[in-house]
Amino acid sequence: MSEPMETAQSGHGLIAFLLIFLTILITVAGQLLAKAGMTEVGQIPTDKSKMLGFIIHSYTNWKVITAFLCGVLASFTWIGAVSRSDISFAYPFMGLAIVLVLLLSPLIFREEVPLTRWVGVIVVCIGLWIASRG
Repeated sequence: MSEPMETAQSGHGLIAFLLIFLTILITVAGQLLAKAGMTEVGQIPTDKSKMLGFIIHSYTNWKVITAFLCGVLASFTWIGAVSRSDISFAYPFMGLAIVLVLLLSPLIFREEVPLTRWVGVIVVCIGLWIASRG
């Protein structure tokens, strides 16, 4: 018989923070790589006869493959993070991925980000600050 697993402590140690932020960074890298790869591949076709070629081209693009690997790696770091902290504490930090992608998308992809999105990110940051205080 195996012994019951320890539950996450309400105290949030350095390792928990590192795993949370590693998850965020890997997630952001994966999202940016997915966009970069799909920029190279092109848009999803509306013609169903071109779908197989699109799928093959997408899933043989190194940036898209690396984006998937980032997703897998982020899931491992996330599992470690929630094993060391309460999910109610850790999960709000995932909002930082939204903030970082929004900050980086105009720099990397030359996307225009409307004011309403920046306001939304400010609201997310305020919410993260509030959530981290408790």
